[in-house]
Amino acid sequence: MQETKQPVTLGDLGKLVKRRWKAGCIALLVTIIAAVGIWAMVGTKYAATAVLTVSPMTTNPFSTAAVNQQINIATERAILGSGEVARMAAASLGENVSAATLVQNTSIEAPQGSQVLSVTVVDRDPERAARHANALATAYLAFRAKGAADVANTYIEAIDKRIAELDTKATKGSVSSVVLTDLVNQRNDLSLVAENPGRVIGVADGSATPSTPGLPVYLAAGLFGGLITGLVTAVSRDRLSRKTGTAERLAAHTGRRVLRMEDTQDTEGVRWIIRFLRIGSRPLHSEEPTIIGILGLGEIAEDRFRAVLAHVLAEQEVNFRSESLAAVAPGVVDRGWPTPVQRSAWSNLNALLLGFPSGIEDARIAVLCDRVLSSAIVFVDDSADLASVDRRLAVVDGLPPESVCLVFVNKRHRRGGTEEWAPKNRGPAEDREPAAATMAVGNAITTKEEYSK
Repeated sequence: MQETKQPVTLGDLGKLVKRRWKAGCIALLVTIIAAVGIWAMVGTKYAATAVLTVSPMTTNPFSTAAVNQQINIATERAILGSGEVARMAAASLGENVSAATLVQNTSIEAPQGSQVLSVTVVDRDPERAARHANALATAYLAFRAKGAADVANTYIEAIDKRIAELDTKATKGSVSSVVLTDLVNQRNDLSLVAENPGRVIGVADGSATPSTPGLPVYLAAGLFGGLITGLVTAVSRDRLSRKTGTAERLAAHTGRRVLRMEDTQDTEGVRWIIRFLRIGSRPLHSEEPTIIGILGLGEIAEDRFRAVLAHVLAEQEVNFRSESLAAVAPGVVDRGWPTPVQRSAWSNLNALLLGFPSGIEDARIAVLCDRVLSSAIVFVDDSADLASVDRRLAVVDGLPPESVCLVFVNKRHRRGGTEEWAPKNRGPAEDREPAAATMAVGNAITTKEEYSK
């Protein structure tokens, strides 16, 4: 039968996720826990910013006024972010905080062409972030004042020596007196250099806003990421699984017609199996009955399927018999079972249901397929391994393809973890409505109406 492969639809994806919902839920839960764990490690951090202006400082009395008014804001920014300023700030705080920690949690901004600096500190405690930002701003101004004062003091010492020399020589109105007056003015200017290094125009306070996402954001990210991860996990789990899983998967893997039973009580599904194999339609003058091998793969034993087959055949008044090879010694099978006497006892039957227990060797099944069986029914549930299905189908390959019926069985009705079989009461024949029995062919599921056509 030629089949057309269809693209994967959202419906197919939904069925896959429903089938692998446990793997998807585990991935979702792990992702959410990971998001909460990251939030617990990172925490919510707050940013506090202090803003200050930088004033020009005249440290060279011989430079021009234009040069004295220039400020290299990039240099000042580097100074504010330096380790020396951080050490001064850490010492002034009196807290158990290191200069390296301050530098790590600090960012400096300085608009080009301006005389404004802003220092931002990030910390889990908004009050502590504000204290650190203000301490850095104060330490920077103190560092700048100290640096200017050190340079100015060098000039002041030289000017003081020169003033002392001229003071003994200068007379009123002389040249020495004019120079002395000029030096005194320069000294006064230099002594005021460190008085105005700048000032804080924006004090950081404890009302800092969070600079990192809070727990709700992490939860939302974990939920969204978990859904994506769960979907990928479910798809990967299904692709990597070697279990049968569904009728569609079984049909796609084997390329065979697959009939589907809703559970081991689905007598309507069994009727379609009987129709598929034409059980009970033996010619009047046939010498042997239709011998059907019953094989089960997965967690459901074959005797359950023989029981429901026997129930339906009895309803249809088919002359049949149900036996299990468990009662036949393996050596007897090897010596040519069934014997002529046994065959003679079956001659008046329309059908013989021959159950193969799970422990029987594949070679004996193959021999019986060649010697005895007219057809075979292979029942598969979702727990069966696909490799086992391939091996079992290879064993019955001696039968014509149309004589091998592959059936997928859903395992839904359980009591206390153990499935119990009992035929469903569907009412009188005239009141019975067909169940949703379907047949899978390759990747497609064909309804029973289409199959009848």
